[in-house]
Parts: sequence; structure tokens; C-alpha cells
Amino acid sequence: MKISARFGWVGLAALGVLALLLPSVASKHILTAAIVALQMSYLAQCWNIAAGYAGQFSLGHSVFLGIGGYTSTMLFVSLGLTPWLGMFAGALLAGLVGVLLALIVYRYNIRGVFFAVVTLGSMEVARGLAENWDFIKGPVGIVLTLQDAPGEFLFLSRVPFYYVSLAMVVLAALGTRWIEASRLGQYLLAIREDEEAAEASGIDTHRYKVVAIGLSAFAIAFAGTFYAQFYLYISPGNLFSFEPQLNMMLGAMVGGAGTAGGPILGAVLFSAIGEALRNLPFGEPRQIAILSKMIYAVLLILIVMYLPGGLIRLFKRSAR
Repeated sequence: MKISARFGWVGLAALGVLALLLPSVASKHILTAAIVALQMSYLAQCWNIAAGYAGQFSLGHSVFLGIGGYTSTMLFVSLGLTPWLGMFAGALLAGLVGVLLALIVYRYNIRGVFFAVVTLGSMEVARGLAENWDFIKGPVGIVLTLQDAPGEFLFLSRVPFYYVSLAMVVLAALGTRWIEASRLGQYLLAIREDEEAAEASGIDTHRYKVVAIGLSAFAIAFAGTFYAQFYLYISPGNLFSFEPQLNMMLGAMVGGAGTAGGPILGAVLFSAIGEALRNLPFGEPRQIAILSKMIYAVLLILIVMYLPGGLIRLFKRSAR
């Protein structure tokens, strides 16, 4: 056991060194793909706090992504506040919205599939409001100017964005490990496994579910700011949409929901599959996009049916 643990730490250190050195050897295309994979990993980790640990299967976490992106961008465009600070304002607002939404939902004891439907509905409501709010440019969206301004979270090179993404994933992993080791994590796992039994043992289940949603919303909002600064464009259609939500779910569920490393593994796997499909020598982009979604769906079905614990639990079982 000690030997396997030692090899595990050595492997983790080797991966860390490779990740740090990647920009020095990778092309611009590969570096962009790595950034996308890291951001998908980060989103999956954040969604995993609410769904993987607390068992609150949300389908509307794109709401918090949009709140984070729009808050920091509007503060930057309207007031000139650097997104390095605006991202914290967006995260606080998203966390507050997440807590208020959770309080309302849990006030009426909404659980399970009904909770998922309510969160999905909240995402659609948020998108409708954003598309009809002229102050944030409605459906047209907001375009940022490409420039080299590190103080404003704008870079001409992909390398700074890569290291920011890598730092986000590492911080999210450390935060997840802290949750696992804390009393909060034990309470959330108890709620996920059997909420009624958790209540009978004296756990304030409503309180800790609200905390899980709030933490998850707070963390996801930072990815919204990154999206705006990296792509230089945001709109209700690309932030308040189901596609980011699907990426969160795929990464966490395939890799292993309720684990620290599972979302990272699953997100990297799906990003690699998507990148491989995009580089196929045949087929139109639309056909490749449809094929990608079909492959994602089949993999998700197979994982749910035959490996509900995700790939990371399979690897741990094989190691033992």
C-alpha cells in the first residue's frame, strides 16, 4: 500500500511538471485545446460540489456562469474596474443568488428530479431576462477589444490564460480535498446517501445543502469571467445555455462524481475525444458536432449503466 501510494505521488509530481512545461513545447492549437480542457475540468469540479458530494443534481448551473461573466464584464466596460477584481464581485453575486435560490427551493421541500427541473427552469428564466435587458446589450452580447493589457486580464498570448486555467484547476482540487476531509464533506456525503437518515442523526440538511449550492455557484462564477476575457465576447446564448451545463455533468459523472480527481479525469477525456473528432479528415463541422454529441451520449449511458462510480473508481479498484 505504501509503495502504491509512493508511485501515486511520483506520478502526480510528474504530471505537474509536464503541465508546467507544456506551453514551452506545445503549438498554439494544442495550447488552446489544453485551456479548453482545463476550463471544462474546473467547471466539472465546481458542479461536483453540489451534485457529487451533496447529491443535489442541478441542471441550471449555467446561471452562475453567466452571472460571473456578465458582472465582471459590465463592471469593466461601464466603470473600468479590472476583471481581476470584478471576478470576485461576480462570484459573490453568483453565490448570493445560489443561496437565495436554494433557500426558496428547499423551503418547499423540493428534491430529486423536481429540484433538477426547477434549476433548469431558472436557467431559462435567466436567459430570457438577459436577452431582454438592454443594459447588458440583450441578445447582441458584449464584445471586448483584443489587446495586451495584463492588468485588465487581457493577453495577446495564450500562455497566461493557460497558467490561469491551471491555477484554477489546482485551487479547485485543493478546495475539494479540503471539503472531503472536513466535517462539511462528511455531512454532505451523508445527505447524498440518505437524506432522511442524515436528518434523523441531527444534521441540518437544509442548511448544508444551501451551503453546497452557494459554494458551487461562487466557484463557477470565476469561469464566467475567464470565458469573457478569453473569448472576448459574451451573450445570453453562450453563457446562459445548456452546453456548459452538459460539459460540467459529463466531466464529473464519467470521471467520478463525488471524488476530487474524477471530474478532472472525465473532463480531460471528453476534451481529448472532442479534439480528435474535430481533426477528422472527413465530414463537415456540423456532422462532426452531431457525431461528437452521439459519442458523448453513448459513453455517458455506458458509464451510468456499468460503472456508476466513474472511471477513477475503476482505476483505484485496479490499483488495489
